[in-house]
Parts: sequence; C-alpha cells; structure tokens
Amino acid sequence: MKTLYAVVILFALGLLGVAVWFSPLVSFGTPTAYANNTPVSTLDGLCYPSDSLCRVDFDGDKKDMYSALDCIFAVTVKEVEISELTVVYAFSPRVCAKVQYLRTGEKYNVMAVHSGGNISIGTPVLSGCY
Repeated sequence: MKTLYAVVILFALGLLGVAVWFSPLVSFGTPTAYANNTPVSTLDGLCYPSDSLCRVDFDGDKKDMYSALDCIFAVTVKEVEISELTVVYAFSPRVCAKVQYLRTGEKYNVMAVHSGGNISIGTPVLSGCY
C-alpha cells in the first residue's frame, strides 16, 4: 500500500512539474489571452492552451528582457532594432505554442519586445500593441 501511495504522489508531482515547465510565462506575471489583437481573458493557473496567443507584460530594461528569455531557455533566432524598440524572435523548448517560421525558414515560438522600460513576451507571436 505504501508503494501505491508513493507512485500516486510521484505521479502528481510529475504532472505539476510538466505544468510548470510548459507554462513559463507565469513566472513573469499573469499571462493574458488574445484574439484578433484584443485581450480576451486572464490566464489564471499554471496551464494555458497551447493554441492560444498568450502575452505577459512587465517593467524592465533590455537586460531584463534577455534574462527572462534565458529563464525559459529561449534561443534568439532574430533581433530587430527600430529606434528605441527591440523585437526578438526566439525558440524555447519550454513553450508548447505552435511553431512559426521566419521568411528565412528559422523557427520561433516566442516573441519579445522592449520599448521605453516596458517588456512584452508572447507565444507564439506577440499580439496587441507594443
């Protein structure tokens, strides 16, 4: 009977671990779901649908944006700087969002933007204004 309890506890911990691993935006704030570039709901809890457009906003500088991307094991695929706006396309194995492709064929599933002390990170693409 003790073995059964141990297996059930390990299984529950495993499920929690998977939920935390594949919901990385939760560590930066409360993710918001978007539809047609409009926020539609707050994504409470650890798990959010892999087919939804999710976004989280927080304050910080460019260094904080790259630290956040490092926290979710995101590898930068492309970076674009326009005036004071920095847009980063990255791929993270922790994000279960649908993979997108740049014109050059590189895949990404995370977009991050830094502008004027504000950071936005979205999966698979960044919806809404930034």
